[in-house]
Amino acid sequence: MPTSAFAEWRHDRDWRAEMKAKRARGEKLDSEIPSTLRRCVCGDVFDEWKPAESYPHCAHITAGQAANGTHR
Repeated sequence: MPTSAFAEWRHDRDWRAEMKAKRARGEKLDSEIPSTLRRCVCGDVFDEWKPAESYPHCAHITAGQAANGTHR
């Protein structure tokens, strides 16, 4: 059974190899792909590009921004 340090090293090695392979294939990394999912102050997750999902949360978000002073 590998030690935790060895297991951590193997995990890091495999992760780096996977990232290098993605770059070689011309793919973007997961962190480079933008997401349109947002979390409302009420706790729901919605897709901001889908009006039917985002409109109900506009009032929540605006009220949250007004409460913490970030609404302009």
